[in-house]
Amino acid sequence: MSGTWWVSDAPCVGDSRFTPNDTSADALRTPMTRQLLKVCQGCPYRSQCIDLVLPRTSKFDGICGGRLWIDGTVRDECEAAHPDELTEDGSYIPHGTEAGARAHNRRGERACSLCREAGRLAQARRREMRRRVSD
Repeated sequence: MSGTWWVSDAPCVGDSRFTPNDTSADALRTPMTRQLLKVCQGCPYRSQCIDLVLPRTSKFDGICGGRLWIDGTVRDECEAAHPDELTEDGSYIPHGTEAGARAHNRRGERACSLCREAGRLAQARRREMRRRVSD
């Protein structure tokens, strides 16, 4: 995979409305959802977005790749959405874990802040264990 260079160019970057904290089905189906899907309408990164988030595998709730997902199932989509965009070619990343940091590395991308921190803490634990063994 070529990484996530495109994320900073995506029209939704930094907009938390695409992944709301209240992810009940009713909270996600609002008039604002249609407006957010319009943001995805002209986005050239819809398939990369799906490949990064893996909404089916991760049981995603929110808007990803021009679609409204609830528990990993498409419930609505933008007009430009195409079935070819729905392939999930990547592997699921357990964010916030040392395994997640390794998964980012295998994808050739910089680990997210949660995975970097988990990797840092795991490395510190291994160093402490080695220090104890050598004492």
